[in-house]
Amino acid sequence: MENKMKKFDAVAESRKWREATSRRLDAMTPEQRLAYLHGVGERCRAQIRSQRAPTSSS
Repeated sequence: MENKMKKFDAVAESRKWREATSRRLDAMTPEQRLAYLHGVGERCRAQIRSQRAPTSSS
């Protein structure tokens, strides 16, 4: 078997994202956290809706 060098380490990136998000959320009040997470959810839902929207090529 040949060892391959990974170009992208998904586990390490996920850990970095979680740590950065934790630091950001820890600095917020509970109300700020809810507002921030609500905004993130809205952006995700908007992105999903735009991907599902039928494209018209008429």
